[in-house]
Amino acid sequence: MVLFAALMVFHFAQPEFETLFDRFYALDLKTRWDYILLKYFAYTMGFGLMVSLAGMMLGLFRARRKTDHRKPIIALGLMYLILIAVYWFLV
Repeated sequence: MVLFAALMVFHFAQPEFETLFDRFYALDLKTRWDYILLKYFAYTMGFGLMVSLAGMMLGLFRARRKTDHRKPIIALGLMYLILIAVYWFLV
């Protein structure tokens, strides 16, 4: 859910692309990144990373067997790190 919320904030922060209809009707478009929303994106991604790390720590304590799988939580944590890197590249 946190990842979905972060991606929605990222979607609303990005500039709009100009199309033929926008030029024809002379519509005003957002041509720059909204840095306030990008800051919220970074906060959301940081929160998601903390939740992912907390899930990994809980998984270490709750795992009863050595073969218990933690791959989905690790993959989610890596996804958060990649999206945070994208944020720092845009700013």
